[in-house]
Amino acid sequence: MLEHGNFQRVNANETRIAAARLIVVVALISWALAGCSAIELYQQSATATSDAQAVATAATEDATRAALEAAHEAAEATVMALEQEATSAAAIATMAVAPTTAPAAAPLPASAETFVYGSVPIDSDRLNIIAALAIDADGRLLAATRAGEIYAMPDSDGDGFADETRLIFADEEEQLGQVSGLFARGDGLILLNGARLSLLTDGDGDGVFDGVTHLAEGLPADQSPLQASNGLAQAPDGRLFSADINSGVILRIDLRE
Repeated sequence: MLEHGNFQRVNANETRIAAARLIVVVALISWALAGCSAIELYQQSATATSDAQAVATAATEDATRAALEAAHEAAEATVMALEQEATSAAAIATMAVAPTTAPAAAPLPASAETFVYGSVPIDSDRLNIIAALAIDADGRLLAATRAGEIYAMPDSDGDGFADETRLIFADEEEQLGQVSGLFARGDGLILLNGARLSLLTDGDGDGVFDGVTHLAEGLPADQSPLQASNGLAQAPDGRLFSADINSGVILRIDLRE
């Protein structure tokens, strides 16, 4: 009986110990599970906090960018307004200083003096008299004789007198006939010669004219020794005018390129 009682007490103790161990194991498992949940919650909380900070940072950057753009637009508007004001002020100033009337014309001369500028050789036996004068592109005075000789008379030192008289064209082949008008255009010379309008050119650039081109034939006026076109005048639009010395007809000459 004693042994049986002792056996029962042993079993009861072992049962209590096993139960206690089970409770400890369950407690450990519960604690572990609770710990995992806490770690996950902490990680989720940290992630949410990071996301919130990123959103806040992005919002701050957007606000800063919007503020900078607004400031830039305001600055551009201010610059444009200042430029408009400056333009208006300049226009007003220009109007204020601009003359209200046309500039006065050059005064009319009260007197005049004449000087011998130079001379060209003429041949009275051939009636080779001076027929026309012109100024070329280099500012030289040109003199044409009736027989088709062209002379250049430059004033290089500016003393008001010709430095030399140089023959720059001689109608040795008699291509021109009687010259009655002379006009310098660019590097060429336009001549009225009898019933023709002719162009002289310097092909080799030596300063002597060697080419003759007839621009027009049979000018619209009676052509006779006493009815040749005489003189050339240029209008602002480039047209040339001449006159028939006997009939009173005024000729308009349109040059074509």
